[in-house]
Amino acid sequence: LFYVLSLFTFNSKTLFYKYAYFGAILSYGVVLYKSHGTPQASGEYMRKLIMDENAQYFLLAVYWFATNPIAVTLIPFFTFSGFHALGYIRANIIPNVFPTNVEREEVVNTWQAKTQQRVKSWTDKYYSIAMRFVAHSEVTIIAVRLALGIFRLKLVPIFLFAQFLRFRYHLSSYTRQTFTELRVRLDSLLLPPKADARIPPAVGNVYNMIKIWISKFGEAGVQRQPAATQ
Repeated sequence: LFYVLSLFTFNSKTLFYKYAYFGAILSYGVVLYKSHGTPQASGEYMRKLIMDENAQYFLLAVYWFATNPIAVTLIPFFTFSGFHALGYIRANIIPNVFPTNVEREEVVNTWQAKTQQRVKSWTDKYYSIAMRFVAHSEVTIIAVRLALGIFRLKLVPIFLFAQFLRFRYHLSSYTRQTFTELRVRLDSLLLPPKADARIPPAVGNVYNMIKIWISKFGEAGVQRQPAATQ
């Protein structure tokens, strides 16, 4: 949050950026420990870990923490942390810090219960919208920002994030929908009959080659799992 505020004041602080990712690493580390227990040197354990989206975001957070700041990479983590914070406030802060002293049948009428219900209703209403926003930010904003680094020979983040997106495509319905929408949009812009007549056919041919390559890359080596919630 402090890093985001510093961006708006045009006084970006690397320290706040590192704090943000350090917090993300701790949070995802706790989640992974609760889900999978102590790390084990077994193929089954590693398979489950690799296919866990929390592990993917954990590894991504570790990488962003260790490299130079790229502000847009915080978008997914900032969004997730907002919903996690609201959930924690509803389930833990309100009932423990502001306990009710009324009969059980009257609890529903207390401000605590009403506030908890409002928070739950809000998160339920906007969760899907937020996850679509995260998927769009990963596929377009972050990916495009990293792609610009190819001109400065920064290939490692591009490769790692491409691998991340490949897993997200197989695990997240929101990511698949985003890729589909992007493909349809680019098809209409670059390919006949909807493309502008001034666009050379060579552009469409190159686009088709890139599209085929991305499709093959996305399908290679990943077994599709049931769609995740994020």
